[in-house]
Amino acid sequence: MRALVDEVAARLLLRYPVVRLAALEPAADGEARAEHAVRRAGLAAAAETSLANALALLHEDGDVSAAYRILLRAGEGVRDRGAGQVGAEEILWGLVAVCRLSGRPEHRKSLERHIASAGALFTPSLRTAVRGVLDPVAEPGWLREQIESLDCRSEPAEIVRIADASAFLGNLPDCRQALRRVACPDPVGRSGVPGVQANILLALEAYQTGQWDEADRLAATTADQCAAEGYQLLRRQAQTVLAFVAASRGDAATARAVADEIARWAAPRGLTSLLAGAQYAGVLAALAQSDFPGAHQQAARTGPAGDFASAGPFAGWALLDVVEAALRADRREEAEAYVQAVTESGLLAASPRMVLVSTGAMAMTAPDEEAPALFERALASGDAGRCPFDRARVHLLAGERLRRMRAVREARAHLGAAHDDFRRLGALTWAHRAATGLRALGLVPPGADTGGYQLLTARELKIARLAAEGLSNKEIGDRLFMSHRTVASHLYRMFPRLGITSRAALGTILRSDDPEREFTPWP
Repeated sequence: MRALVDEVAARLLLRYPVVRLAALEPAADGEARAEHAVRRAGLAAAAETSLANALALLHEDGDVSAAYRILLRAGEGVRDRGAGQVGAEEILWGLVAVCRLSGRPEHRKSLERHIASAGALFTPSLRTAVRGVLDPVAEPGWLREQIESLDCRSEPAEIVRIADASAFLGNLPDCRQALRRVACPDPVGRSGVPGVQANILLALEAYQTGQWDEADRLAATTADQCAAEGYQLLRRQAQTVLAFVAASRGDAATARAVADEIARWAAPRGLTSLLAGAQYAGVLAALAQSDFPGAHQQAARTGPAGDFASAGPFAGWALLDVVEAALRADRREEAEAYVQAVTESGLLAASPRMVLVSTGAMAMTAPDEEAPALFERALASGDAGRCPFDRARVHLLAGERLRRMRAVREARAHLGAAHDDFRRLGALTWAHRAATGLRALGLVPPGADTGGYQLLTARELKIARLAAEGLSNKEIGDRLFMSHRTVASHLYRMFPRLGITSRAALGTILRSDDPEREFTPWP
């Protein structure tokens, strides 16, 4: 991890040139000044060592507790020796990063005490910046100003910090150009940790804006390069994006495998925000398979309803998911608690994406007479197209709600729009769900090849249903009076048409495509 040491040293020397020149202080300037310069050089060296050690522990081992202790001691040492700002700001931002990763109240409280006791060491603008990064909802105005001024900034770490905070409010698309200046094809080369983080944020932004192939490519490349260099924490953060893409596409097996790997690494280390990302991928994967009990079970693990602090940036991202999961599980009070928390937090108007998902969530919990107007308001924003998956989700939810309300024409329009968007994105299981609603309304959805049910003959459908129940080929043959080889041949021909590769996926396809099946109504 020598690259981390070099990166920290270079940053300190650029910011504090007196440290670089300390050994050359002329004696004629006075013995006291020379001693002061030497002392500053020693403190800078100590700050550099502490930062490098903490970063190595954090990025190599994910040890947030040890990293926090090292940084806090270093920060207190710099403050108590009256060394001015030598290394103090870098150490402070290191503490902020650990607080965001751990999500532990005790870390947050000790950081607040450290800042309070620093007196004039930290300027009012720096204190505001720390609040804005730690709690973007509390300082939305500050964050918007920072995002607007990103093009004028040249410090990679600062750009990444602002962009990372903006993910909470759904403003990552506004940070794209600045992040591209920080990122590079070789993320562990001269760009160092900020370059890796910029690549991960760009992958996250590509996922959010529906560029799933690019998100998958960039996240996979970054994860592989981080693994080769020993950046285990950043590798898991890149893998989180891979889990999101797989879950959204309906590849539940891959999403859960990746999420489980992240969770096994993050949980014992107390990396709450990383664990929340893995759990969100689990929620999304379950919903993509119409596994509503599973989705609610996963959502409950992220923390109490409406608790944004524990879920990190995914609190806003997961709003549609957790509200739908709670409603489907007959937990209306939980769903309403999430919506109320968003309304009271100020997230509602934080970004075009938050307008879309939060208003959509409000529509889900609203009475029938209010829901249609809220759905229309959610979709009315011209910027809703920046988040095509979220837009398709809101169309789907609106169509299903209107169908239950017997508003046939309006339901068809929303379900048709959802079906088209999902197909373009490659979210096939979601497209199946929209197709089910359209067929129930008497329409054959365009591009009907995404609907497996109507691609099967009557005999194939019987075979598929029995296979989905777990019967072997021989057992199916005995029941339908055919050989087990004939059964195997039928299944072999079915899989490509259904877009699946295993028997395990048959149950999901048939559940989502059966026109006689009704989704559990919202209470």
